[in-house]
Amino acid sequence: ARISLQLVPCVRPSLSILSARTPVAGAAGPRFLNSRTGNARGAAALAAASAAAAASLSRARPIGGRRAARSSTTMAAEAGSEVQVNPLLKSKVEEMVALQPVMVFSKSWCPFCTKAKAALKENGVKFACLELDNLDNAVQDEIQNALFQMTGARSVPRVFIAGKCIGGGDDTVQLAEQGTLKEMATGAMKSHKAALNGQGDFQLAKDEAEWKKSLNAQQFRILRQRGTERPGSHEYDKFLPKTGHFACGGCGLPLYSASSKYASTCGWPVFDKIYESAEMGQHVLGRPDGSGVLEIVCQRCGSHLGHVFYDAVSETNPNGERH
Repeated sequence: ARISLQLVPCVRPSLSILSARTPVAGAAGPRFLNSRTGNARGAAALAAASAAAAASLSRARPIGGRRAARSSTTMAAEAGSEVQVNPLLKSKVEEMVALQPVMVFSKSWCPFCTKAKAALKENGVKFACLELDNLDNAVQDEIQNALFQMTGARSVPRVFIAGKCIGGGDDTVQLAEQGTLKEMATGAMKSHKAALNGQGDFQLAKDEAEWKKSLNAQQFRILRQRGTERPGSHEYDKFLPKTGHFACGGCGLPLYSASSKYASTCGWPVFDKIYESAEMGQHVLGRPDGSGVLEIVCQRCGSHLGHVFYDAVSETNPNGERH
C-alpha cells in the first residue's frame, strides 16, 4: 500500500467492503500468530508478544459476523462460532499458521503431542511449534478458544500443514502410516519457498520485460521487486480522500475504498478494510516473504503492496489489522 496504489473513481458497485483480513495462498483467509523467525525460538518470542497483547485488551469478546472455520462436524462448527475469542489474539494465531509451512500447537507434557511431533520428525518434516504450557493459563485458554473456533477442537496438538488443520496426534500418526504426511509437508514447503521467492500463479501474468515496459523504474522496483520508499515521501501518505478508491498500480484492481484509509504516523498509507468480489474473492493476498510478517500482494497480478500489522485495535477494527 505504497507507491503501488493509484486513486481512481469508484466505478465498481459490485464490490463489497469487508473487515481487513489477509487471505493466504491455499487457504481461506489469513490464517494466522506472528512468528518472526520461522522456528521454535521465534514461536516462543511470539507467544510472549501475544500474551502481552492479550493482557492489554478487554477479556474475550464474541466475534460478530465472522465465519467459523470448517470443522469435522456441523455441531463443532456451530459450537466454535459461539466461543468467545479475543479478535486480536485469534488473528495472530491465524498469522502464525500462515507464516509456517508446518505449524504445531502443543503442550510439552501431552503424550498425543509427543506422538505427533515424533511422527513429523521421523518423516523428516521441519515444523514450528508453540508449547502452550509455557504461557500463562489465561493466554493458553484464549489460544485454545481461537483454535476451537478455527478447527472445531480445543485439544492439542493442533497440526497445520499449508495453512490447513490436519487434526491432532492420532490424525498425524495415521497420515504418517499412510505415507501421505511427508508428501503433504513437502508440498507445503515447496509452496512456502515459492512465496518467499515472490513466485505465484496469478490471473494477470507478464514477464519481466513486459512489466518494465508498463512501469517506470520506481514502480517496477516496488511492485515487482518488493521494494519500498522512504517513510513520509509518498503523496498519498497524508491524503484522506472522501470518495473513490485505491487500486493496484500494476493492474488497476480496486483494493481499498477511500473510507478505509485513515490517518497514521507510520510514514505510509494505511487501510483497515479491503475489497472483495465474487470474481476475485478478497482483492489482496497475504503470503510469507521472510520478513516475519505477511506480505500483501495484488490478487490479480501479484504486485507487492506492503505488509500486514496488528497494532490498530479499535471498536471498528477489533483485530487491529492494518495494511
